[in-house]
Amino acid sequence: MSTNYWQEDLETMTREKLRELQLERLKKTITIAANAPFYKEVFHKQGITADAIRSVEDISKLPFTNKADMREHYPFGLVAGDMKNAVRLHSSSGTTGNPTVIVHSQHDLDSWANLVARCLYMVGLRNTDVFQNSSGYGMFTGGLGFQYGAERLGALTVPAAAGNSKRQIKFINDFKTTGLHAIPSYAIRLAEVFQEEGIDPTSTSLTTLIIGAEPHTDEQRKKIEKMLGVKAYNCFGMSEMNGPGVAFECLEQNGMHLWEDCYYVEIIDPDTLKPVPVGETGELVLTTLDRDMMPLIRYRTRDLTRILPGECPCGRTHIRIDRIKGRSDD
Repeated sequence: MSTNYWQEDLETMTREKLRELQLERLKKTITIAANAPFYKEVFHKQGITADAIRSVEDISKLPFTNKADMREHYPFGLVAGDMKNAVRLHSSSGTTGNPTVIVHSQHDLDSWANLVARCLYMVGLRNTDVFQNSSGYGMFTGGLGFQYGAERLGALTVPAAAGNSKRQIKFINDFKTTGLHAIPSYAIRLAEVFQEEGIDPTSTSLTTLIIGAEPHTDEQRKKIEKMLGVKAYNCFGMSEMNGPGVAFECLEQNGMHLWEDCYYVEIIDPDTLKPVPVGETGELVLTTLDRDMMPLIRYRTRDLTRILPGECPCGRTHIRIDRIKGRSDD
């Protein structure tokens, strides 16, 4: 077995086998979702059952879900599993009205941690690495998401949390941190504080930086790489889809592999709600395929991106999406 993959069988399976897995998981997801008060009512009105799904393309028969649905049925109207099996919830940081809430079972958390570990392994991190997380913890998914993913990987984790740049730098130097997660603007600020402290930021043990959670250009990424002397990899996630680990760049740094064994991907025209051709920009729509407490079906993320055509030299067969270009609701 190759040492380039965390789960070689899943990451490199043929497109045909991947679609078979997606269909199996989609039918199961619909069956589970039908237990949620929200989906139970929607499915009943539209006569939807898992038996109506004979191919993954039949997902178009299902209605979209959006943030307004989650807020209207706050907090647990979309929970499909037995609440006695719920072990954690996360919520968005919305400042007005009800936040969006996602409830997880232990299975959901294990699946999420495995996806993040898969992502970290993909960019070269191993169980011999020291991984420092400068995300906020608590309700923000970037904290615990990367924490449990790095632990699943087997890396020594440093849960530094957000802010306090001098302490971050001390941890990097003292613990010989090799992998760091930070939002792009903070990565730049950290490099500046290194210089203010009289330390060459390229002289540390850091080799790998994970960036995301805010828009940035490839030019900004290259600037960060030069300032810190690292390779920086873009990632995509959102609390409604667990958090980090939905899509991640590989060593090629040419688009983010979106894990299709756990998510069904659609790119639609936000005006017509019809699919756009591969390579054209549209709104990203995601369906969870491996969540048993609170599955979401055809969730309109409002994020604009495109599927990158062609195969990736890394050997992974999961599609690649471009960096997020904006929002369909702006």
